[in-house]
Amino acid sequence: MKQTMYRSSFLLNLPSEIMINILLRIPIQTILSCKCVCKQLLHLLSTPDFAESHLPFSTPGLVIFQIGTNHNLCQIFEYEDGDELQHSNLHLSPVMKFDPSVCIGLPDVNFGIVGSVNGLLCLQEYGNQEYDALYICNPITCEYIALPRIEGVVEHPDTSEYGFGVSKISGQYKVVRNVHRHSKDPQAGPSSSTIQNHECLVYTLGTGSWRHVQPAGPPFGHYDLSRSLFLNGNLHGSVKDYYGSDDRFISCFDLESESFKPFPAFPPPPVPPVIGTLGILDDCLCFFDIRSVNDEITAIWVMKEYGVEKSWTEILLIAEVEDFPCIYYGSVVHPIKAFENGDILLNWDNHKLFYYSSKTKTCEDVDIMIQNEPDWIDAIPHTLSFLSLKEFQW
Repeated sequence: MKQTMYRSSFLLNLPSEIMINILLRIPIQTILSCKCVCKQLLHLLSTPDFAESHLPFSTPGLVIFQIGTNHNLCQIFEYEDGDELQHSNLHLSPVMKFDPSVCIGLPDVNFGIVGSVNGLLCLQEYGNQEYDALYICNPITCEYIALPRIEGVVEHPDTSEYGFGVSKISGQYKVVRNVHRHSKDPQAGPSSSTIQNHECLVYTLGTGSWRHVQPAGPPFGHYDLSRSLFLNGNLHGSVKDYYGSDDRFISCFDLESESFKPFPAFPPPPVPPVIGTLGILDDCLCFFDIRSVNDEITAIWVMKEYGVEKSWTEILLIAEVEDFPCIYYGSVVHPIKAFENGDILLNWDNHKLFYYSSKTKTCEDVDIMIQNEPDWIDAIPHTLSFLSLKEFQW
């Protein structure tokens, strides 16, 4: 008994630098348990030094967000070492589950995920008639902050798109909102429209106010099947030019300079028209291209060198899968993760998760639901962290 107490006392008396170095190498579930051992460990694990040191050691994971009638459920997983998809076994280790609406204190409100960066989730409140309320939360620390109301924006916008990321040099966390309001041109035909107003707003966590940013180039609108994606310090979206053709291109918003900049086009489609979604696989932009050429065919393209148009490479070609109708022309499919064995984890129409086995050429449902028959399912990569939101309070 005395020997055990001596060892515990010895560990607690180690310099904080050594203690942090030890704690960085244990599973996150064990770290969470250590916070309950004593006040000294709780204090150490709550310091900015530990949070910043732990981030490079964080294991990539997955957050699955399920929305039902007046309730939200969220489950966070870590990928285990050597993970491969075999017989619906994702090799995922469950870390925690929580209801963000209860955590934020709005039990009757539904939320959607805007993005995930360094363990922080940006959530958007749905159903608010006055404005889109936004929140930043860290499930691990059980902290959240509400972003201030956006004043002076376009009233009753036709489209609004959000993005969440961190600037590459200054390390500032920012939320970006693009707002458009359209108006019909009766002389140009019933199906035509022009942009009456286009505004871009940026919020830097901790500042307490939104700022207007001058949009560059011709007005554009986000394509309905895409979301803003954070990669390499920039936010990317699949957009189209409302003053030109319906051809889509990739918008790129630099979070450091807070400006739009040119970006290479999508890979050239073999047979137009192309319907697909922009995504990220293995830290590369990807494009999930769904096209119909006699049979239903799906292709996944990856931009292997960031910003280099010639580096677009077709990594996977999927023909129609029997008894699995979710791959078809017009589907909304979001790629989530590519595995070393060539399998792909995907989200279909925000209704179910499935993976494609490159070996057997088959698709299977992924059954890791925490709620029966949810109305909406979203799944995005998520890295667990201990970053505190207290420094971003305003």
